[in-house]
Amino acid sequence: MEDFKKNVENSDEIEIDLSRLFQEIKKKAKFIIFMAIIGAIIAFLFTTFFITKKYESTARVYLKPNTTETGTIDYNAINANSKMVNNYMLIMQGDSVLDKVTKTLKLEDKGEDFVKDSLSITNEAESEIIKVTAKTDDPQLSKDIVSATVDQFFTDVKAKLDVKNLMITDPAKVEDIPVSPNKKLNTLLGAFLGIMLSGGIVVLRFMLDKRLHTKDDVESYLEIPVLAEIPYFED
Repeated sequence: MEDFKKNVENSDEIEIDLSRLFQEIKKKAKFIIFMAIIGAIIAFLFTTFFITKKYESTARVYLKPNTTETGTIDYNAINANSKMVNNYMLIMQGDSVLDKVTKTLKLEDKGEDFVKDSLSITNEAESEIIKVTAKTDDPQLSKDIVSATVDQFFTDVKAKLDVKNLMITDPAKVEDIPVSPNKKLNTLLGAFLGIMLSGGIVVLRFMLDKRLHTKDDVESYLEIPVLAEIPYFED
């Protein structure tokens, strides 16, 4: 009797039977699928009604290489242009240009950094093309910020540096299709979280279930042989 009590007191852990765990997950498949659907619906509704849509507009500015008197492209000019691209990007992002854009578009009430925060100015790989993109919650405003930034940049650069080899290859346009949020991705993430949550609940309940379900459970837990079993019949 004392050995029996010691076995019960010392048996704090039960080995996880993976086959039984898999069977338990199969039994709860409908619950897991239901939670996946609920997660997808919640994510879709949240994305649709509670996340602000963002719209982008983009323009591209090209720094043309100068040509020689014979009409050929000057290789040294190409190297100089590559270096100037970074300088022009810094000028375009500078307060001198952006402050004027803010005043031109009357955006002072949105904060002094609104235009800077909405802009993204990059150099397309191994080219003399500057990509100017604005992202806001208004497609027309995104287009206006890009256009005003490029126009102000041209005005300042031509007036101060007498640059004549800049041209706009792609002017800014109003884009009515939002770039974010991504409804499909968020819906899939919602479904995935629903599966993970429901699956976690099933596994946790399985691991916390200390009941003895089979003869093997009894023998493993009590470390004594089972002498007899009473069969169970469903009505």
